[in-house]
Amino acid sequence: MLDLSFGLMLVEAGIFLFTLVLLNKWLFQPLVKFMDDRERKLEQALSQIEDNTEEVEKLEREIEEVLHRARVEAKRIIEEARAEAEKMAEELKAKKLAELEEAKAQLREEIEKEKAYLLELLHREEGELTQLLQSKFKGAA
Repeated sequence: MLDLSFGLMLVEAGIFLFTLVLLNKWLFQPLVKFMDDRERKLEQALSQIEDNTEEVEKLEREIEEVLHRARVEAKRIIEEARAEAEKMAEELKAKKLAELEEAKAQLREEIEKEKAYLLELLHREEGELTQLLQSKFKGAA
């Protein structure tokens, strides 16, 4: 029936072990090495992605901070410019009011001089008119 040959089994076991050793050396070790390298590269890529994500978040925070400072600075500059413009407008208004007051004072002065001149002229004319009337009344009387 079945003849079991110990020698043949030993040869088959040797061939099987030799095949396993060759498969391990040529197939399994390179395959395991390839998978380990791939896993390591994926871990590095994930680590790089995390680093990049952190860097992007940091840059976004910096950008927001810079934008916030720029908005605050722009608001401050606008307020300063507005205050300066209001100050200049007030100074110009005060200057123009002073000029108007000075012009009014000069006009009053001119009016007073003209009034004095006219009163003096009127007094002279009044004296002449009085003499003329007296001479007429003397001549009529």
